[in-house]
Amino acid sequence: MGHGLWTGRKVISYYLTPITYNLSSLYFIPPPVIEMSLNIGVKSICEETMITGIGSFPFTSVDEAIDLIFSTCRGIPFWPQLPKRSPLENMYTTFLEGVPCVVNDEEKNTVYVDTTRTEGIEEFYENVAGDNTDAFAISDRCAPGFYRFLERLPEIRDDVQFIKCQVTGPFSMGLGLKDENDKPIIYNFAFYDVIKKALHMKAKWMIRAVQSAYPGVDIIIFFDEPYMVSFGSAYVSIPREDVISSLNEVLEDLPARRGIHVCGNTDWSVPFQSDVDIVNYDAFAYLDTVFYFNEDLREFLDRGGWIAPGVVPSSPDVMQETPDTVRDRAASFIEKVAAVAAPDAESILFTTSCGLGSLTEEEARRAMKLLRQIAYGE
Repeated sequence: MGHGLWTGRKVISYYLTPITYNLSSLYFIPPPVIEMSLNIGVKSICEETMITGIGSFPFTSVDEAIDLIFSTCRGIPFWPQLPKRSPLENMYTTFLEGVPCVVNDEEKNTVYVDTTRTEGIEEFYENVAGDNTDAFAISDRCAPGFYRFLERLPEIRDDVQFIKCQVTGPFSMGLGLKDENDKPIIYNFAFYDVIKKALHMKAKWMIRAVQSAYPGVDIIIFFDEPYMVSFGSAYVSIPREDVISSLNEVLEDLPARRGIHVCGNTDWSVPFQSDVDIVNYDAFAYLDTVFYFNEDLREFLDRGGWIAPGVVPSSPDVMQETPDTVRDRAASFIEKVAAVAAPDAESILFTTSCGLGSLTEEEARRAMKLLRQIAYGE
């Protein structure tokens, strides 16, 4: 009995009998052949594999970052965030611009919520109720990469399958953003509601901005949730139902394929049981962890979810990686997921394990080159 698996646009199948092969040189044969074969000469893991990045880079030049994106992820390009260029491009400040009661002290490089203030809240909720996304626009000052990305996208327009965007997720924003007493805003019901609605509206604004520039394009939007690694710990006393509810609230009715990015280990039943369409995780350090939740993973895939393993490290370890080690990891992931379910076409998306903003420029370029080689073998 064999299992079939779609990767990119090519279906592969294999028998569950022991086979000896070198995973770094696997070649997946399209139908009607239904066996796993070996081709030493093939350099990519499979034809038309989907790849994309997470968002951040160590560059200070927007065009330099976009050049790298366009040379590696032409099928699913994404706009770059450059926190080393400006602290306004960090994971918090970029998506809090214009939110009432949020104080951004640029001299001290801090941002927090002043819960003693109320000005602007009534207008905020009126804009939410009226679906006025223009009131939630992110300026060129906070996201120059987004605007320049849209300007330059015609350079690769013929190759684009999706356009990927990213926003900080509600759980991470709620824990990372503090009030004036240094308490995470997630524990303040009223002001956390403001933050959740702001993230939803900013995501909607971003999607509409892309659609306005490129009508009809398919969009992927990731909600980055690095703080999900702390969920369930003794330091975070938040019920799982509340975490799922908050995520679903931010995702609701967004006209895009909605993903969550977690750069670590967590209780994977939470994203699998939420309304997300894509689950992206650090498969370099935690490849096996999603498979501890096989039933949740199976149900997620059966309802059309995508799984996105980050097989290229976003740490200095990337300099010890080779195309073979990355392809081995990708092939190992495919083998494991095929034992759980047979995903639909185009339901596996390979990425780096996290954003590359903390790396050196050389390391970031290496990571993106290795990611490209998964799909193109070049």
